[in-house]
Amino acid sequence: MVLRSALVIAVLLAGALFNQARADTNASCTTLFDEADLQKTGLTISAIQFEQQNVFDLSEPGTFWLHRFANYSHIISKEETIANDLLFTPQSSLDLAELAETERLLRGRSYIRDADVSVSRYCPETNTVEVLVKTWDNWSLLPKIDFSSEGGSTEYSIGIAEDNLLGTGNQLQLDYAKDAERTGYLFSFASPNILGSHWQALSRYANNSDGESYQFNIQRPFYRLSSPWAISVDISKDKQQINDYVLGEKVNEYDRTQHGFTSFLGWRLAGDSKRIHRLNGGITLEDVSFAANIDTLFDIPTERNLSRVWLEYQLLEDQYRKLYNINQFNRVEDINLGWQAYVRLGHLQKALGADNSGWQLDASIEKAWSLQSDLWLLASFRYHGLRQAELRQQLLSTHWQLVYQLNRQSSVVGILDLQRGKDLFEDEALYLGGDTGLRPFPLFYQRGDSRMVATAEYRYYTDWNILHIFDVGFAGFADAGRSWGAEQRGENEIDDSILYGVGVGVRLLSTHSSRGTMVHIDLTRPVSNNPELGNWQWRVTAKRRF
Repeated sequence: MVLRSALVIAVLLAGALFNQARADTNASCTTLFDEADLQKTGLTISAIQFEQQNVFDLSEPGTFWLHRFANYSHIISKEETIANDLLFTPQSSLDLAELAETERLLRGRSYIRDADVSVSRYCPETNTVEVLVKTWDNWSLLPKIDFSSEGGSTEYSIGIAEDNLLGTGNQLQLDYAKDAERTGYLFSFASPNILGSHWQALSRYANNSDGESYQFNIQRPFYRLSSPWAISVDISKDKQQINDYVLGEKVNEYDRTQHGFTSFLGWRLAGDSKRIHRLNGGITLEDVSFAANIDTLFDIPTERNLSRVWLEYQLLEDQYRKLYNINQFNRVEDINLGWQAYVRLGHLQKALGADNSGWQLDASIEKAWSLQSDLWLLASFRYHGLRQAELRQQLLSTHWQLVYQLNRQSSVVGILDLQRGKDLFEDEALYLGGDTGLRPFPLFYQRGDSRMVATAEYRYYTDWNILHIFDVGFAGFADAGRSWGAEQRGENEIDDSILYGVGVGVRLLSTHSSRGTMVHIDLTRPVSNNPELGNWQWRVTAKRRF
């Protein structure tokens, strides 16, 4: 009995001493600190706390049973799912850049609406900090009903998509879709981070009216700036119906089947933490065949095989900024102000099945500038060149976007998009109209191997929202553009020049959806000598940009 009593007293005494030590440690920690405190060397992360928020904040005025039901029926992202994306662990050294990069990575997940990764407590006596990871979920179970109508063409999609299956971050999609080209069924499953390994997988199968398509991909990408290596394997087949158009009317039709395989291995080269250099080497098998059908009126394109081995250099500068009202509104946009570029040189190999030996060169460069505190310029330049036998194919593309923020609620935006092609494949002609630019005109209105679109737009971002589901914005725009240079099929003596059009519209941003869809409802008027085009017409589309 005496021995038992002594053991009990010893345990109680040890517990009291432990609690006292813990209390003393906590007493030495504070939530009051500044940036200079966190810049000290040798700081260690002692603990990581997680705070996951549901889809809707029920304390906001105007919430009702719909929002309560949504929160009740939604499975919040699991702590393990969030932890798998962290680029740091307890007992690792504090690196504020890693916290910022983790925040961007989390915000890039479709099921996360926003994220905040920051130091919550500073403990100077132990030279440690505690990190709080806060996330806000998107609604991820989507009865998928997409609809758009423009230029006499109606597209819709009906199905179901889950972008955060059981809170794990995995994606599952089943749907039936109809667009201007085809109808069909789609099944896909994707895992963006398999068991926290940073491996990704995608499996997709579609059975369309013009044939079946599938894709299987498994990869470990450069998931963070300091990733030392990457690897990928992708297998695909895509069969679809290709249509030729004149003034938005179909004049020819044929079938195209593409078989593809791409695999590469990449390494990060020596460099500092703000300027990343990478080298990728890979192989691509690309076989494209064509077949006539009952609606084929002209000759079909020639089959081609562009299988090749390639080497690619990448440059990435880490100058990310959290901006607002650039491509969307009322949400954080992670924009990189640093240089981003790549150059890929491929050698076409007969041993791999290529029709002839040759060379393919692809290059891209992107940059964003802060010209003033309220003036932003975003630009990109791309080049594609292919030399094979007698073929001398080229495509130069450049995109410029100037955003002048008049105030918190309005911006003026100018966009210039230019593409200059030579000897493009017949099934890859550049069309103009609808979603390809020049919104007041129908889809596939002009066709060519070169294209130009210029847009001036005024944007107004309101504080209105509809049932806490859609944020509301307005736009007024003027578009001008032309596509030219390719051989035309069918007669076309109307609107064979630069086209103009104007429009006004409403933007409805789905603020709590994992797809981040923005509904465009536009009233447009083309400047045209085509008697079949009306003066004013409605246009409804779903996009991810303003």
